[in-house]
Amino acid sequence: MSNFSSYSVFLDFNVVRGLCWSLAVISVPCNIIVVIRFILLNCRCRRKLLTKAFNSPYQLRFSINHNPSIFLLFNLTLGDLISSLYLLLLAIGDITYANYYQHLHGSDSNHSIIRNDWVISPMCTMSRILSQVALLISILLTFIVAVDRFILVVFPRSRRKITMRRAYIITTVCWLFAIMISILVGLISAQSVARRSSTRFDIISHLCHMEAFTNYFIYVFAYIEIFIGFGLHLTSMILYIIIYRKLKQSQQNFLTISLNRSEKRISIILASIVLTNVLTYVPITFITIIGHANPSYSPVANQFFPSTVLLLYVNAVINPILFISLSAKIGLPTRQIGQIGDCNLSIGR
Repeated sequence: MSNFSSYSVFLDFNVVRGLCWSLAVISVPCNIIVVIRFILLNCRCRRKLLTKAFNSPYQLRFSINHNPSIFLLFNLTLGDLISSLYLLLLAIGDITYANYYQHLHGSDSNHSIIRNDWVISPMCTMSRILSQVALLISILLTFIVAVDRFILVVFPRSRRKITMRRAYIITTVCWLFAIMISILVGLISAQSVARRSSTRFDIISHLCHMEAFTNYFIYVFAYIEIFIGFGLHLTSMILYIIIYRKLKQSQQNFLTISLNRSEKRISIILASIVLTNVLTYVPITFITIIGHANPSYSPVANQFFPSTVLLLYVNAVINPILFISLSAKIGLPTRQIGQIGDCNLSIGR
């Protein structure tokens, strides 16, 4: 380890370093902006409710607390924010521990005598937990949002629509499940890494991701997460294709033609989010299948595999950009998105 690159959290994987820094720098402010917009919109709605300034009861429907679809999207945005924090922690660790190792060992040192303090640090352990929470919330809520849209558009008279009460219960269960599983997986993974040689350096452990071959439970969980994640995202994509075809074939479920056009655009944007989820899961799913079929295959030695791990979090960048551009694409101010896109469709929920 004789240069900055080797001392870095990302070792000599410069492509991975550049990808992580780019995702972190873009995703953190974008997700913060989206979360603030949701909160301000909800506060504005609450103020009007208290002053009885609403011209129509339907205006309540674009509030987080009154529209299940908006509430689910808000929680999905919080999941993207957690992805951003995971990427930000890796970027901070990149600077912090590069300086730490250089100060401790100088500019030239024997690799075999340097202890890997980063992988057993509290910051890396927290990153492991955040990474799993982000992935699980993304998998679960993306699918639930797709189901919600599917019921609203394809079966508008169904009694199984997601009401606010159901939305609260669903999101609470999802968050509790994601947090508990992530803490369990993160702590087991951290203990497995701590039992290894203190001078071992590898890129997957440096990304503070669970290593499937360090523990049997982690091994099983990793495979389940990858294939269920890919399966649910693919199912969500199919649901959006059905939604789009339904919107294209008929306008009878909507109040006006303009509402129908706006709903089509919103569904296309949400479908784009799901499509990017599917595409980000394809490389790592493909590599996992090859690795299982051919045990001698070792993808960790090149830049591609660790990049596919970070690509799982690329929606932390794509989703907020799509949300921010949503009002512009529909041609309406942000405060009217829910009313046009989701609120009038949620009558009776």
